[in-house]
Amino acid sequence: MAHPATTTADPAATAPAPATDVAAAAAAPAPVRQGPPHTPAPGARAVAGGLLAVALLLSAGALVGGAVQEFLDRMAGVFALVSLSLSVMLGVATVFRDVLTPAHRQLAQLLHRAAGLAGVGFLLVHIGVKVAGGRIAASEALLGTGDLLVDLGALAAQLFVLALVTGLWRGVFATRRWIRPFRILHGLAYAAWAAGVVHGLGAGRAPALWVTVSYGLCLAATAAALGYRWTRGRRSR
Repeated sequence: MAHPATTTADPAATAPAPATDVAAAAAAPAPVRQGPPHTPAPGARAVAGGLLAVALLLSAGALVGGAVQEFLDRMAGVFALVSLSLSVMLGVATVFRDVLTPAHRQLAQLLHRAAGLAGVGFLLVHIGVKVAGGRIAASEALLGTGDLLVDLGALAAQLFVLALVTGLWRGVFATRRWIRPFRILHGLAYAAWAAGVVHGLGAGRAPALWVTVSYGLCLAATAAALGYRWTRGRRSR
């Protein structure tokens, strides 16, 4: 009668892994976090197109004239601040994970970026119209005039452009583990927005009632959103 074949276990296969291997695996560095797939760094063509758009928007005041220039002289700054206010509020709303669904948060992020782009576009038109109309020199728009209310507008413009650039390059910050510097630089939009509101209310001609009411509503809504975000963060700790 044939005896059934017997197998013997390999002691090396069943032996526990050496402690040194376990320690080495635990000490292995974590994989580098990759940037979000929907926020890649802009390529050379995108950068060139963006610079061309900036030049065109800044030149809008000189390219148009008559009633159109007068309208832009009055309203471009208002449109810029309202758009940027909406962008700030939508940016705050994107962190409300306990209120918004993922789909709603993604929509808020898209609207946040669209409003930011529109706001910076109107801001560039606003600056270009003021320079073309002789109300301010190009160097003063960049370096300031010595008038606090006007200089707050120049500061707000610079900070908003910085926030826009860091937003466009968000994937680069995430890839290199620079998320904290990103949050600081991108968060300067709050300071830019506050400076822009003061500039809009105090510089130049007296604002219309509806403009003042719009700024007030934006301030109240953003303050409420920031307060909710701060209290929610403290409760989650």
